[in-house]
Order: sequence, then structure tokens, then C-alpha cells
Amino acid sequence: MYLHIGKNIVLDDKTIIGIFDLESIKNSSEDFLENLEKETPKNNEEEDKTIILTQSNKKFKGYITNISSITLEKRAINGGFNG
Repeated sequence: MYLHIGKNIVLDDKTIIGIFDLESIKNSSEDFLENLEKETPKNNEEEDKTIILTQSNKKFKGYITNISSITLEKRAINGGFNG
């Protein structure tokens, strides 16, 4: 299955390692977030809320989105969509 994370970006749910609330990460480890954001394409210019960490072909990638982690969790539980 696939998970739509906004701005016409769809991720294969098999590659998703975790979905994290940005505020929680900022409070716990700013160094981690700063290093990851340098290599992470922003989804859009709206308020960033969530980071999705993926792994494919032994490479890690992060996606920042303005969609809340709770909404993304609901989408994943409800099956995202079959593409």
C-alpha cells in the first residue's frame, strides 16, 4: 500500500521506518533534526509538522510535511490507497 503525504508525494508503506512529530523531535534532539533537514527536501512552504523517515536500497531519506503525524497515522491505518 501507499501513503499520500501531501504535495503529490506518495510513499510505499514498506519503506517507512517511522512518522515523527517535529515538535517532539525538536525538543529531544536538535542536532539530529538539523543534520536530517540539510538532506531532506521540504514538502511545501506551509508550517512543518511531521517528518517521515524511510529506507530504500540501504539509503535513508526523510520527508517533511505540513500534515500532522496523527492524520498520517489515520491514513496508514485506514489503508492509504492502493495504487
